[in-house]
Amino acid sequence: MESRFEHRGYVFEGISEGGIRTSVTMPRLNLMFDIGHQNPARVHIERLLLTHAHLDHSAGLPYYISQRSLRKLPPPKIYLPESLEAPMREILSLYSKIEGFPYLYDMRSLQEGEEVELDPYHSFRAWKTFHRVESQGYTIYEKKKKLKSEFKGLSQGELLQKKSESVEVNEVHSKPVVSFSGDTKIEYVLTHKDVAESEVIFLECTYIDQERNVENAREWGHIHLDEILHNLSAFKNEKIVLIHFSKRYPIHYIRKVLSKRIPDSEKDRFHLFLPE
Repeated sequence: MESRFEHRGYVFEGISEGGIRTSVTMPRLNLMFDIGHQNPARVHIERLLLTHAHLDHSAGLPYYISQRSLRKLPPPKIYLPESLEAPMREILSLYSKIEGFPYLYDMRSLQEGEEVELDPYHSFRAWKTFHRVESQGYTIYEKKKKLKSEFKGLSQGELLQKKSESVEVNEVHSKPVVSFSGDTKIEYVLTHKDVAESEVIFLECTYIDQERNVENAREWGHIHLDEILHNLSAFKNEKIVLIHFSKRYPIHYIRKVLSKRIPDSEKDRFHLFLPE
């Protein structure tokens, strides 16, 4: 069963199980983060933002492209870290060969901080994450036009006159609304201002007790609940959505531990991306 989260008109659907599968869709922007599995009902989603190549985050990629080709959908747009582009193209070429038809897709690797337009009101940037292999997270930005300060106070007629003289009276303001971590150490939040200030952050929380402690988590490029709670002052987010819990933990245990450990004053900020 999939999980669901909604905030300020943005809906997120998908599943995230540490070491098993992660894929979270954002239908409003026609995109998904990672593709560790492919729900056939989500094949119509046009954009894929891939964080890294571990199979629990990338295994669904050939199926996704193949299904879109079979359904005669436009080639998907795939974004990924620079070092992955060449090997991924090679892998997809082999799948295309053994399936016996061309795989059509638009693949683009991104450098850190590179911005991609989604629509007139949204864009995203890639940020370095800290995993065992090259990886990157993503931040979605919401853009709005606002009147420049020097023109505030002018009448509508005066503003129209400025526009007729080809004077740009507006400027674009953007704010980070959603960040997605993929697999990473806590440094992803601590070193990227826009990640820490996004309205919503989807953050991996692979380990939650002392069976696997902070040292174990960091050794494998993951985050422990202890680190999140210790660094809560760095999180300026309205909502912290925790994903990627280890499958060693039953769902009822995850809910029990986090209900006990998250401070009462912070409980409204946290959401566990678990099946309902």
